[in-house]
Amino acid sequence: MFCPKCGKEISDDSRFCEICGTPIQQAAPASQPVAPGTAPQPAVVPAAAPASGGILAHIKTIGISAKVAVILALVAFFMPFVTISCNYNDKEEDIVTYSAMDMITMDSYDASDAESAYSSAQEDKEFGGKFNLWITGAFAAGVASIVLVLRNKKTVPVVLDGVGALLVILTGASFDSFYGLDELNYIESHLQSGFYFMLLMFLAAGVLQYLYEKHGPGSPVPPPPAQIPQQQPPQAPPQETQQSE
Repeated sequence: MFCPKCGKEISDDSRFCEICGTPIQQAAPASQPVAPGTAPQPAVVPAAAPASGGILAHIKTIGISAKVAVILALVAFFMPFVTISCNYNDKEEDIVTYSAMDMITMDSYDASDAESAYSSAQEDKEFGGKFNLWITGAFAAGVASIVLVLRNKKTVPVVLDGVGALLVILTGASFDSFYGLDELNYIESHLQSGFYFMLLMFLAAGVLQYLYEKHGPGSPVPPPPAQIPQQQPPQAPPQETQQSE
C-alpha cells in the first residue's frame, strides 16, 4: 500500500502515513452484488408466538372431567331424588324416598293411593306407578351423551347435556302436579340430594365438553403468527481506494 500524498510504501493496516502523517482512508468491505433494478429484500423476523398456558395447559384434564361429569350424572339417577311426606295431626312423617330410576321403572308414588299409602306405609311402600317422561328423557340424554363423547363426536354431546339439565329441572318443577300431590294438602314432596347433584353434573358436563371441543384436539387451528419485516438501513456503495504508483 502507498501513501496517496507522498507515494511512500506503508503497511496495509496503517491509519496514517508513517512519512508525512496523511490520514489513510480504509476501503469499505465489499457487499454482495445486487442485480440491477432489484431492491434489497428486508430481513423478515417472525413475530413471537403466543405463550402457551391457561386453559390450553389443562385441556386433556378438561376432556376427562367432561366424561366423568356425564357418568356421575347417570349415577345420580340411583341417588335419593324425592321424598314423599304426610302431615298427620300436625306431625310430618316421611312415607318413602324415591330415586329417579324408581320413577323411570314406574315404581313411583301415585296420589290416588295417598290415604291407603299413609295407613300402610310401614307395611307396603310400593304404591303403584306412573311413567314420568321428563326424567326418562333426561336419562336417555345422559346415556346418548356419554356414548357420543366416547366416539369423539362434536357439538351433539353439549346439546344433550343441556337437554338433560332442562329435563331434570322440569321433573322437579312438575313433580307435584304430575302425580296429583297438589290436590292433597296433607301430602308433600321434597327434592333430595340426587336431584341437585344430577342437575349440577349435567351442567358441568356441558360446559366442560364445550371448552374441550373449542380448544382441544381437532379444534380449528389459528392462523400462523404474522411475520414482521425488519427494514435494514441502506448500504453505502463501496469506495475505491486511491492508489498511486
